[in-house]
Amino acid sequence: MIRRLLVVFAVLAATVVLASPASAAGATSSTQNFHGAFPPFHADSTCGAPSGTINGTGNAVFHITVNAAGDIWITNTQEAWFTLTPDTGTVTYSGHFAAWFGASINQNNAVLHDVINVRATGSDGSTLTINLVDHMSISASGQVNLFMACH
Repeated sequence: MIRRLLVVFAVLAATVVLASPASAAGATSSTQNFHGAFPPFHADSTCGAPSGTINGTGNAVFHITVNAAGDIWITNTQEAWFTLTPDTGTVTYSGHFAAWFGASINQNNAVLHDVINVRATGSDGSTLTINLVDHMSISASGQVNLFMACH
């Protein structure tokens, strides 16, 4: 699911950057708001949750700023009520998720991080709770720091 989110954010960032006019002051910002049904997507098994198709309805805000040097700041916040239909098994899950993603990228360094919280109830009465934190940074020397933690 994280890889899918990173790809979506990268595509959105490229779309906004390429569609935004250059500013005389050297920085351009754009904010997009989304409300309603999210396109269905497949989520891989993460933090003990089953893989499957997610359908949801909610809200999202995407913001990007690019300065004259090409430095980029991106942030995205989403929240939605959802249903997860697993690839295998008969238990479906319904609940709520909130997710935040941020990136700071310049010609020397990059930092990407996100937080995802999920609470859902299975059709059999079971519960699913996920608290996930992701981080990746690349320093000017090329040092990569990467971690993911599930609680």
